[in-house]
Amino acid sequence: MMRIRLRLLAAIAALALPLAHPAAFAQAAEAAWPTKPMTLVVPFPPGGASDVVGRLLAQRLTESLGVPVVIENKAGAATAIGATHVARAPKDGYTLLLSSGSTFTVTPNLNDKLPYRLEDFEPVAPVATVPFAFVVKKDFPAATLPEFVAYAKANPGRINNATNGQGSMVHLLGELVASGLDVKLTQVHYKGAAPAMMDMIGGVVDSNVEALTNVVPNVAAGQYRALAVLSAERMPLLPDTPTFRELGYPSVVGETWYGVFAPAGTPAPVVQRLSTALRAITTSPSYVEAMRKVGNEAKSGTPAELLRTTREQSRLWAGLIKRLDIRAE
Repeated sequence: MMRIRLRLLAAIAALALPLAHPAAFAQAAEAAWPTKPMTLVVPFPPGGASDVVGRLLAQRLTESLGVPVVIENKAGAATAIGATHVARAPKDGYTLLLSSGSTFTVTPNLNDKLPYRLEDFEPVAPVATVPFAFVVKKDFPAATLPEFVAYAKANPGRINNATNGQGSMVHLLGELVASGLDVKLTQVHYKGAAPAMMDMIGGVVDSNVEALTNVVPNVAAGQYRALAVLSAERMPLLPDTPTFRELGYPSVVGETWYGVFAPAGTPAPVVQRLSTALRAITTSPSYVEAMRKVGNEAKSGTPAELLRTTREQSRLWAGLIKRLDIRAE
C-alpha cells in the first residue's frame, strides 16, 4: 500500500509540474531582469532637445542596470509613430518610451483617432521639465510685461506671436499667455522651433514663448528680451526674469516635461526596478547639472505621480483647446 501511495503522489506531482512551470519561469525572468539590451524610443528626430535627454538617460541606465540601453529615434505624426511602436511592443520592459508631455496631454485632445491611448502604457517615472519664457524682439516698444500688456491692449491683434506650428505645445502656451493677459495676439505658425527662433532674432515677429534652451543664450547675446517665465518659480538660468505669477497673472503657468513609459502589462517588479533606477539617476547632482546646461530642470517621481501629472495636464490643455477651438494642421 505504501508503494502505491508513493506512486500516486509522484504521478500527481508530475501532472502538476507543467502547470507550475510558466509561473515559475515568469517569476525567475522578472527576478533576473534585465538580461539583454534595452531600447529607449525617442519619438523625435536625432539632435533635438529630447534626443539629448534620451541619450543622457540611456547612458545612465546602462551604467545602473548593467545592460546596453540604446536610443531608437521614431519621429513623426506629433510623436504618435514612436508612441504606437512602444504600445505594441512586448510587455517585458525591454522597450520603453521617452514621452514628451504633448504625447498624452495635447495630441489626444487634437486627434481622437490616434492608434494609442494612455491606457496602453505603464507610467514609470518623470525625468525632466522644460521651462519656457515669454520673449519679445529686441526693439519691441515695451521693456516690461506691464508695458507689453498696455501696448497690446492699445493695439489689439497687431502683435505677431510666433509658434512652432498649429496645435503645438508652444502654440498652446502662446494662447495661454494671451488668455491670461487678456490681450489679442495674432498667432503666426512656423514649422518647428528653429525657423520661429530665427524670425524672432531677425525681428520678423514680435513675440514668442520659447524653451529656456534657446532663450538663455539669445537673451545673453542681446538677440531679444525675456519679459517673464511661465514657471511657478524663477529659473536659476534667468534669475532676474520674474514669473507671470509675481507680476499678477497666476493663471499663466505652463511647461512641458519628459517621462518614461512602458507598454501596459509590463510586470510590476520590472516597472518598479526601472522607476527606482530612474529616480536615483534624476536626483543625482550630475544629472541635475546636465539638465540645467541644456535649459531643462531635472524631475523625479513615482509612477503614480507621473500618471497624476499626465491626467492633470491633459485636462488643462483639453479645456484650452475646446474653448479656443484649436485644431491640428
